[in-house]
Amino acid sequence: MRALPRDLVVGLLATGPLAFGIALADEQGTQPQTTASPAAPNADQLQEVVVTAQFRKESAQQAPIAITAINAAMLEQRGQTSLVDVANQAPSVTLKQAGAAFGPSMVASIRGIGQYDFDPALEPGVGIYVDDVYYATLTGSLLDLMDLDRVEVLRGPQGTLAGKNSIGGAVKLYSQKPSATTESQVSVLYGSRSHLEARGSTNFALAPDRLFIRFSGVVNHQDGYSNTYDFGCANPGLGVPPGFLNRSGTCQTGTQGGKDYGAARIALRWLATDDVEVNLSGDITHDVSENPATTTLYANNPAVTYYGLPFNQNTVPLIPANRYSSYQTYCMPPLPNFFTGTTTPAYCGSNNIHMVSWGASGTVTWHLADHLDLSSITAQRAYTTAWYENNSGTPWPENLGGEHLAHHQFSQEVRLNGAVGTLLDYTVGAFYFRELSVYGTHQDLPYVTNFFGGTPLAFLSAFPGSYDLLGNDSILAHTKAGFAHTVWHLTAKLDLTAGVRYTKEDKDYTYVRLMTDGVTPFPLLSTLNGVTGTYAGSKTDYRADLSYRWTDDLMTYAQVSTGFKGGGVNPRPFNLAQARSFAPETLTNYEIGLKSSWFDHKLRANLDGFYGKYHDIQESLLSCPQYGGPGPCALPVNAGNANIKGVEFETEAHPFGGLELDASVSYIDFEFTSLAPNTGITPGMVPPYTPKKKGSLGVQYAVPFGSAGSLTPRFDISYQDSIFTSAVNTTALDPTGSLNRVPAYALMNLRFTWKAPQEDWEAAVQVLNLGGKFYYLNKFDLTGAGSAEATGQPGAPREIDFEIKHRM
Repeated sequence: MRALPRDLVVGLLATGPLAFGIALADEQGTQPQTTASPAAPNADQLQEVVVTAQFRKESAQQAPIAITAINAAMLEQRGQTSLVDVANQAPSVTLKQAGAAFGPSMVASIRGIGQYDFDPALEPGVGIYVDDVYYATLTGSLLDLMDLDRVEVLRGPQGTLAGKNSIGGAVKLYSQKPSATTESQVSVLYGSRSHLEARGSTNFALAPDRLFIRFSGVVNHQDGYSNTYDFGCANPGLGVPPGFLNRSGTCQTGTQGGKDYGAARIALRWLATDDVEVNLSGDITHDVSENPATTTLYANNPAVTYYGLPFNQNTVPLIPANRYSSYQTYCMPPLPNFFTGTTTPAYCGSNNIHMVSWGASGTVTWHLADHLDLSSITAQRAYTTAWYENNSGTPWPENLGGEHLAHHQFSQEVRLNGAVGTLLDYTVGAFYFRELSVYGTHQDLPYVTNFFGGTPLAFLSAFPGSYDLLGNDSILAHTKAGFAHTVWHLTAKLDLTAGVRYTKEDKDYTYVRLMTDGVTPFPLLSTLNGVTGTYAGSKTDYRADLSYRWTDDLMTYAQVSTGFKGGGVNPRPFNLAQARSFAPETLTNYEIGLKSSWFDHKLRANLDGFYGKYHDIQESLLSCPQYGGPGPCALPVNAGNANIKGVEFETEAHPFGGLELDASVSYIDFEFTSLAPNTGITPGMVPPYTPKKKGSLGVQYAVPFGSAGSLTPRFDISYQDSIFTSAVNTTALDPTGSLNRVPAYALMNLRFTWKAPQEDWEAAVQVLNLGGKFYYLNKFDLTGAGSAEATGQPGAPREIDFEIKHRM
C-alpha cells in the first residue's frame, strides 16, 4: 500500500470547503474503486441494489431497515424522470408538486409525517439528499432524476443515520459517478402538448486510471394542460369588459401546468493515490415553468365585488364547467387603500415561476488503513426564485401575492468508518450546517381589512379597502451534530445495530413589514417591523436494532428508533401576539420487519409493521382567536400527540423468461391521543397528505425477436386513498368531495420499449394516465382564514410520448 503524505491529506481535507464543486459522496466507508457495479444476475433473477443507507455498501436486502431501493434500470423501465414519480411505487410515501401558492416546492410525507408549507422558517419532515448533501427546504426539492445511479427511500425516523429533520424518513438520490469507461448516451422525447425533452450524458478519462469526468444535462418543455380565460370575454353581458384577449382574439389567455426548464451537471473523479479518492461536482438548473394548474373550487364572499358583481359562485359563473380551466389572473385592479385614503394602482404579475439554483460539492475519501476510512463531504447550494399566486383563481380582488425567495446553505460532514476484526463495524462523525434565507413578499389581501374595523370604501360598489404590504424577512439557522453508528456481529447470524446522534440547532427570524413605498412601517404591524424571533434547542436521538439471518435469503429484525423535526418561529404573524415560537416535534418508532428471497432469487418479499409515539405535532392553524383575534391566522403550533400504526409490503418477482412483476401496499392508522385547546383539530382527523391505504402494481414482459431485438410492454397502476390537505379536515362538500379533501384515485401507465440486439438503440412509446382519470394533486382551502375561497390543482390528463435513445 502506497501511503499519501500527511501534509497533502491535511491540505485536501482543509481546502475541501473552499474548492469549487466539492463533494459528491462516494458510497461512504469503502476503499476507492474504479468500478462499483455488482455482478449481473441471471436473466431470471432479481437485481440486487447496493445501498449505503448505513454508511457502508450492502445489499438493500441485508439492511435491517424499511427501504425502497430503485436503480437506474428500474427508473428507465418505468419511464420515471421526476422525484415525485418515485413515490408511486414506494409504500407510505407521498411526494407531490405543491400548489401554486407555494411556488416551485414539493409536498413530502412518509408514514403521515412531513411538511407541505414551503416557508423556510418551517422544517421538512422528510430529509431530501443528493449524493449525501442535504437539501434544506422544500423549495427546490422537486428534482429531475437526471443521470442517476439509484434512489433510496428510507421509511421511518432516520434520526441517527440521516439526522436533520428526517423524522418521517429520508429520500436519497445518488448520481452516476465518472468512471474509466468512455461512453455517451442521448435521448429525445416528443409527445402530447408539444412535449419536447432531451437528455444526454458523456463520460471519459482525462488521465488513464486516475482522472475521469462526466457531463450530463436535460432540457424539458411542455405546454400547460389547464386553460385560463378572460372572464369578461367568456361571459358577455355581465358588464365586465374584456381585458386580456390573446393574440388570436379568442377568450383564452394562456395555460397553466406547463414545464420549461434546463439543468446541467459536471462531475470529476480523481484517484489521487491508491488510497485517496476525490469527487467534485457542480450543477445548475434554470426553470421558467408555468405556475401549477389552479382551478376555483369555492368562491363566496358577496362583500367583495368586481364591476358590481359579488364574489359569489351562486350568482356569478366564477367556476367554468370545464374542470381543466379557470378565470385565473395575476392582476390586482386599482383599490382604495384603507390606511392612506389613496388608490393603490393596478399591477400584474407573471404566470411563470422563475428559479435559478446551483450547487457545488465534493468528497475526499482517504483509506487510512485496512478497515479504516476517513471521508469529508463539503457542499454549498443556493437558489433564487420568484412567483405570483392568486388564491381565488378569478379576477375578483380577494388576494394577490408576489413572492421572492433567496436561499444559501453550507454543509460540512466528516465520517470515520472502521471495523474491529469480525466483531464490530462502526462509523463516527460530525455534521455542521448553516443556512440563510431571505423571503421577500408583496401581499395584497383586501379581505383582511375586515378584521381590523375597516370601513367599506367605494370601489365600483362596496369594498373594504386594501391590506397591501411588503415583507423582506431573513431567516438564519445553524445545526451542529455528532453521531456514532455501530453494528455488532454477535454471532454469525445475529447482529446488534446501535446508533446515537446529538444535535444542537438555533434559528433567528427577523420580520420586515412595510408599506408599498418600501420605507414606512405597515400600520397594523408596525410593532412587528424589525423584531427578531429566536429558537434554539438540542436533541439526542438513538436507534437499537436486532437482526437475525435465518438463512442467506431470510432475515428478520426488530428495532426502536427516534427522530425529530426542528422548531422555529411563526413566519406569518398578523399581530405581535402571533409572533410565537413552537417546539420541535418528536417520534419514537417501534418496528419489526422481514426480508426474504425465494426460488433461487426469483421472488423477493419484504414486510414490516410499525408503531410510533408522535409528540408535539406541528400543525398550522388558519384560525387562532386565542392569539389576538378576531383576525386571520397562519400560526404553526404544537397541536398534540398521536399514535401511528401501520404495515408495509413490497414484492418483486421474475418467475420465468422475461416476465417481471413488482407490487407494494401500505396501511396507516393515525390516531390523535391528545390535542391542545383551540386548534380546531378534533379526534378522528388526520395530518395533511396521509393516505390510509396506498398501493401499486407493475408488470412487464420482454419478448425477444432475435436479430430484430426485443419488445417489452409494461403496465403500471398506482392507487392512493383519500387525503386531506389541511390540519383541520373539512366536511363542507363541494362537487369534488370537500374543500380540503382529495378523493382517492388510481392511475394507470402503459409503456412499450424496443431495444436493438446490442441495446445501443432504444425506442419507446408511453401513455401516462392511460384511463384519462381526472383527479386532484392537492387543494388549497382558505375558508378557515377568513377568505371565502378554495382552489384545487388538477393532475395532468392523458399523455402520449415517443422516445428514442442511443448509447455510444
